[in-house]
Order: sequence, then structure tokens, then C-alpha cells
Amino acid sequence: MKRIKRRSVKKRVIRSRESAQALFEGWRKKLTNLQVELKRPRVIDAVPVDFLRDEVPERQGQPTQKFSGQLIFFTKDDVTIRPPSGAILVIDNYEIAAISDGKARFESQ
Repeated sequence: MKRIKRRSVKKRVIRSRESAQALFEGWRKKLTNLQVELKRPRVIDAVPVDFLRDEVPERQGQPTQKFSGQLIFFTKDDVTIRPPSGAILVIDNYEIAAISDGKARFESQ
């Protein structure tokens, strides 16, 4: 009996936003869990806003560069993601280094 070597699954890497539109739409409709990598560390946490003074209090917590979540909405300028905590994050495209579902990966330029 002959043993067959299995090839590792190669991730598809997409670098242009125009070709990533269909990929984003599929992730949004299926509510796929995604890994988001940021260019700089950021505190990902729910922050209360004082609406009377329009002031945001100091963010508490550890800055992170990678987190997971579901894609809710995307435009050419920003991406809206829901992390497991339930908060809704709007992240500008220039802050995102990569978004991946394990099979396909979008890397911004």
C-alpha cells in the first residue's frame, strides 16, 4: 500500500481592495470568525462616553495587535467588526495590516 503525502493548504493572499470586495461580502453574510491584525497595538475594549461633555475617558487594559471578531459592515474607508465581547468596533483601513479567516487572507498595502 502506497502512502500519499498530503500537501498543506495554501492560503490565498489578496492585496487589492477591489478584489477583496467579494471576499468581504462572503465573510459578512456568513458571519465568519476572522483574525484581524492591526499595524499598531490598540486597546480593544468597550469605552463609555460622557455625552454631556463629549469626553472619552482614559482607556484601560492591555494594548493588543491581534484580535478576532465577525465582519459586520465594510466600506472603502473603514471596517466594522464585532469582537466576542459584543462591542462594535469601527476601524479605519489604514490601521489594518491583515484580515484572515484561515483560508484566505487580505493584506492591505
